[in-house]
Amino acid sequence: MLVLLVFATVVWVPVGAWIGVNPRVARLAQPVVQVLASFPANFLFPLVTAVLVTTGVSLDWGGILLMALGAQWYVLFNVIAGASAIPTDLREAAANLCLPRRLWWRRLVLPAVFPGYVTGGVTAAGGAWNASIVAEVISYNGSTLTATGLGAYIHDATGAGDAGRILVGVAVMSLYVVGLNRLLWRPLYTLAERRFSLS
Repeated sequence: MLVLLVFATVVWVPVGAWIGVNPRVARLAQPVVQVLASFPANFLFPLVTAVLVTTGVSLDWGGILLMALGAQWYVLFNVIAGASAIPTDLREAAANLCLPRRLWWRRLVLPAVFPGYVTGGVTAAGGAWNASIVAEVISYNGSTLTATGLGAYIHDATGAGDAGRILVGVAVMSLYVVGLNRLLWRPLYTLAERRFSLS
């Protein structure tokens, strides 16, 4: 899940910011992104599974891709929204000051998209935890791939009808989610509200 968040941050924050600060690009790209995001990710699981089985890639790594198919869009959407909300006068001031590109990103764009990124990150993390149960045990054409993780543990316990193990798995996942929310996301939300709010 953490690898997924790092991947979504590195890939989709620059892309989403670029889309959001360019109104013409946003008009063209947002409908495409909405269609891609609304497509059920689990329909792609058999195709991705076939590729994993054929290439021999471990599901421990391939599962990240499966979780990303649905969760990454939350980061992209919220970053686009944050970049689109940058006031025109701030953009014009940055253009009039001829800010170097690096300073423009560091002082204007990244602080503006940070609150949206935090919202997208929380949502993507929640989606990734839910997807892990499906993404860590997959079958294709008689082959079953299993990852090592909490999702596989819950899946196996559910298949065995072991209510005690299901309860333990769900409790551990809940502790992870609550712990990450309190230790990571809540401080980031507070920072976004205090320091990076455009209102």
